[in-house]
Amino acid sequence: MEKKKLSAGLVLLIIGLISLFGSLTLAYLDYVGTWTGTPKGDFLSVLLEPRSSSEPISLGMEGMMIIYYVVGGLVIAVIGGVLSATAMKMAPIVEEVMITLMCSSCKKTWEESVSKTTLESMGYPRVRTLSRRRCPRCGRFTRPRIVAVGGEPVREPVKGVVGEEAKKPTGRRRAKKAKRQG
Repeated sequence: MEKKKLSAGLVLLIIGLISLFGSLTLAYLDYVGTWTGTPKGDFLSVLLEPRSSSEPISLGMEGMMIIYYVVGGLVIAVIGGVLSATAMKMAPIVEEVMITLMCSSCKKTWEESVSKTTLESMGYPRVRTLSRRRCPRCGRFTRPRIVAVGGEPVREPVKGVVGEEAKKPTGRRRAKKAKRQG
């Protein structure tokens, strides 16, 4: 279907351009006096002059003006161009994705457009933070966390820790808790 639409559009475009430039060429030749030997007054009067069958360029019908062929050729060329343009599928070179980021300091969210290949090269979905960016709300440089990609929220991976180990503080928190208790 798309090939038929494209070929019909190209045929109409060619016919329209031939009609447009052919009628303008005939009007110019009549303007400079190719057939009569004397040049006419101005180009617009040549376009708007009704033609009779006795004239050298009668264009086939009694009373037709060259401007009708110019306008008709222009309309057919535009229709052919639109048909051809709609038949061609424009594939995006780079696929853009809207991501929602959250500031690590003020927890405000904002959206940015990033190419999908850039997002994948940064390690997404394994890595959920981006390189340093300035937060639009607090103005600090932070490593924002990816909250949503393409409007869909990002699911956090479920930790494999259960029971008592999940409640046990780690690292500095354990040292601070021991210091408070002891």
